[in-house]
Amino acid sequence: MRRDTVLVDVVRSVAPDRKRAKSAKAQISIQFAGGAVGRLNPADPRERVWAEVLASLRESRQPAYVELNASNRITSLLLPRAHRVLAIRGADRDGDLAVELHHSQAVHYLRRRHPRFDELHDLLAEALRSQKSLLVTDALDSSAIVDLRPAEGET
Repeated sequence: MRRDTVLVDVVRSVAPDRKRAKSAKAQISIQFAGGAVGRLNPADPRERVWAEVLASLRESRQPAYVELNASNRITSLLLPRAHRVLAIRGADRDGDLAVELHHSQAVHYLRRRHPRFDELHDLLAEALRSQKSLLVTDALDSSAIVDLRPAEGET
């Protein structure tokens, strides 16, 4: 099964793809600070909204969490936020972890079934110990943690 490529980065630019601007395959090109390029279809209403969100993130210099398929099409967009970890507790018998974050009233969950559970648990434990912030990306429809990264300047 093919997995999308995950990217957490700041948006450098949002622009029509000049090579395809007049064709039926017109696309919006999203350039990220690290050099990656993602593409959106302006004919798709959801992807037009994503282009607006990404432009807003560029203006505020906030990172985006995106998943890119093999043709660099953006298939998912989420908004990571920087938080300090306040507590990590076992949430249930499935081995899920409940995570309390500074400036968040929700309880966030690292699900045991997450494919990077051990790696993300280690990041949480180190962030709790060091009091350094993490970029936390939650699922759109729940408080399940999708991704964790050291916050910029705190590697």
